[in-house]
Amino acid sequence: MKFRDLSLHDLDAVMELQNAVYDSLEDKEVLQTLTKAEFEGIIRQGYIIGVFNGQSLVASRSMYIPAADETEHLADDAEIQNKNRVIYSEITFIDPAARGQGLQTRMGHELIKRVKASGDFDYILTTVMPANIPSLKDKFKLGFKIVKTTYKYGGKKRHVMQLNIFDGIETGNEVKRVHFEDMEWMLQNSKNYVGQSLEDKYIDYYKRN
Repeated sequence: MKFRDLSLHDLDAVMELQNAVYDSLEDKEVLQTLTKAEFEGIIRQGYIIGVFNGQSLVASRSMYIPAADETEHLADDAEIQNKNRVIYSEITFIDPAARGQGLQTRMGHELIKRVKASGDFDYILTTVMPANIPSLKDKFKLGFKIVKTTYKYGGKKRHVMQLNIFDGIETGNEVKRVHFEDMEWMLQNSKNYVGQSLEDKYIDYYKRN
């Protein structure tokens, strides 16, 4: 397996991988697909890497720099004032035949290292479908925290997750264990709590200071 940056020459391979992954999903709502033009924009920004098995692209992960005036900007959900210091953790694809090798998290660590080294950002934000346990576990492994649970993208339930690059999110010691399917509690209380980990289908929430 070889890791390398992706270029515009890889655009067709990225689209083919996205289609293959999407077709393999039982629950299509798990994946918010991107257009070819959107991927072209991500590639031009330079925060996208791929994993190759020989000549075949088997995995990719990217980050995306949103415009400050973007509709439904995640900084608004996270109550971050300086949107110019925000980058999104974007879409990840793993070919079904290449799963189980930790590629998603390895690519995530590499991209976070690059974002940190750039010095251009203070926050990485992303959204996760609450029922997507593998994606939740991946984000927690990388240090992301749930800072809000809300409706996004036309009424879809999503966790808004945040990674502070240079400092942590301050919380107290009071912890509440919440089942990952308890959407009612999360929608009502996520403004006052930060979700920090997932174990045995329960998310540990800590009260904000």
